[in-house]
Amino acid sequence: MTIDGKFLDQLRAAGLHVSHHIPAFRGVWVCKPVTTPGHNHPDYTGGYVSIDGNPQCPEIDAPMLKFIFTNDKWQVHLQECIPDLGEADFIDEWSTPEEAVKDILDFYFGDPARMEKKAASDAKIDSQVKALKESKSARS
Repeated sequence: MTIDGKFLDQLRAAGLHVSHHIPAFRGVWVCKPVTTPGHNHPDYTGGYVSIDGNPQCPEIDAPMLKFIFTNDKWQVHLQECIPDLGEADFIDEWSTPEEAVKDILDFYFGDPARMEKKAASDAKIDSQVKALKESKSARS
C-alpha cells in the first residue's frame, strides 16, 4: 500500500522533503531541509541514497522520519540506534494518516522538546564515543 498523495502534499506544503516511495519498507522518508525554518539538530548530517533517477535527499538539519502503513497502523519512526531504539528514538502508531501527519509536523515545527531530547541524546553518545577513542589512544 502506498501513502495517498494528499497526505504527502500536506508535508511538502509545510516545507518538508518527501522521498519517493521506498518499496523496502513500503513508505517514505520525510526530512526537513536546512532551508525550511523549524526545529533543528545542531551539527546534524544525514540523508538517504536515491537510485533510479529519483530525487536526491536535500541537505538536512534534523533527523529523517520514516512514514509507513503496516500492521493496520500508520507509523512514524525515528530510529538511528541499532539494533534497538535509542533513548530519544521512537515509533509512534496512529489509526489515521491525518494523525501521523500531525505527529510529523509536531516533530519538526511543534513541541521543541522532542528535537531537544534527540539532540541531547546524540550529544551524550558522541561524548561517550569520544571518551572511548581517547581511552584507546592513551593505551596505544
